[in-house]
Amino acid sequence: MPLAGGLFRIPIATIANGLIRQPYELRLIIAVDIFNPPCFEVLMTIARVVVRLHAQGALGIEDWLGFDANGRQVAHGQSAVLPAAATYDIALAASWLTVHCLTLPAVAAKQQQKLICQALEDRVLGALDSLIWRASPPVAGKTWVYLLEQSRCDQVGQWLASQSWTATRWVPEFALLPAGAACYAPSANGVMMAHHDEYAWLDNEADLLALYPDETWQALTTADLIAPDAASVSFLKANKSKVSLAMHWQQWRSAAYLLLACVALLLLSTIIEWRSSVGQERALRQEIRQTFASVYPGVPIVDPILQWQSQQKAGESTGRIGQGDALDLLYQLAGQIDLEVGIESLSVKDGKLQMVMSEGKSAPLIAKLTAQGSKMKSQSMGDGRIRIEVEP
Repeated sequence: MPLAGGLFRIPIATIANGLIRQPYELRLIIAVDIFNPPCFEVLMTIARVVVRLHAQGALGIEDWLGFDANGRQVAHGQSAVLPAAATYDIALAASWLTVHCLTLPAVAAKQQQKLICQALEDRVLGALDSLIWRASPPVAGKTWVYLLEQSRCDQVGQWLASQSWTATRWVPEFALLPAGAACYAPSANGVMMAHHDEYAWLDNEADLLALYPDETWQALTTADLIAPDAASVSFLKANKSKVSLAMHWQQWRSAAYLLLACVALLLLSTIIEWRSSVGQERALRQEIRQTFASVYPGVPIVDPILQWQSQQKAGESTGRIGQGDALDLLYQLAGQIDLEVGIESLSVKDGKLQMVMSEGKSAPLIAKLTAQGSKMKSQSMGDGRIRIEVEP
């Protein structure tokens, strides 16, 4: 059967199943039987829509590109109403981004993050706190790092919250350029260029040609732009959180381990201190029992502390000095000792009160203590002084 055919691009206003909601260009293959009425076969479905945003002024849709499952551009439009597709990507304006090509050694991911941060601190003027960066997978030892202001991400996120569709990725607009060629294409504002290992944005084509006068450039149109690669970096916040958590854990893992070790040491020292306190309390109670038994021999010991207090109260009520300890004895004798007798020192040792004084003035005090029935010993020190020892 003789056929005539060709590849045509014709405007389509609508499709019955509602997938396409506004006019745009649709590529069709038309097969025509020259003896019968023509039949049309639509071989295209939009798998991915890449939305480019206004680079200046109020945020909105600059235009959109439709790609099929094989990454071929099959549709383009500027309407704010997007065609139905499986996934949607945001292409962040090239004028918002700064791209650095770094040559890094093959190291672990944790070390790579540190190397990138160090390189950016040397290259970026100002602090990095207000910037977000994403690094592409290394290719032939080279890594492309894209920087974007945090305020831009916040602005895009707020704008997307008011839209009826959800973006899967926020890719750089440079991802629409084919790799490996010196080329440039219209951007949302000005022109974006790829020059071997370099990506940049310029105000217009004249500036680009003046900057590289000897370079042979391939001028691309919007129809020549390609679908972003699956490995393209993404600034989407959800993706950022996932990467940041892993990166932060690598950065703070040593500090977390150190904190856990400190907590364990603190807990261990608390347990040791508590056990030591228990041992000291046990030893103190035993010493109290022994002291009580030595001071009050023959008295059955049940609760030495309560019994000691009881004995002290009984001694106070009867006025007997001998029922207290040396400190109690000192307290009771303080009011009876004449300050003019010349006591040089007072000390308490082994439960006994010791006084050192002039031997010539000691007779009245010795007589008073003897009259009270105190257990007393006196010893001349040979230098005109006397030591008097009083037991409770």
